[in-house]
Amino acid sequence: MEPGETPEQALVRELSEELAIKVSVGEFICTVEHDYPTFHLTMHCYFCSIESGHLTLLEHEAAKWVNASELRNLAWLPADVRVVSALLD
Repeated sequence: MEPGETPEQALVRELSEELAIKVSVGEFICTVEHDYPTFHLTMHCYFCSIESGHLTLLEHEAAKWVNASELRNLAWLPADVRVVSALLD
């Protein structure tokens, strides 16, 4: 988050910068705290709806839409595992 930003404002900005979409932020899912070898991550997770734009990978290598039943079969980064569990439990 940038100084003065709420988690919701940061999410809107990040998705615009990284995926070229405008979203509306919905219900809070969870906050994940995770220590990677070179940095500490605090990730606030929310449901979002795409309001405009088309997903364009500006800073990512790959993306795909999957059904909820497929989520546990994917190779997630350690911090993402808790988010997947929160979505499915």
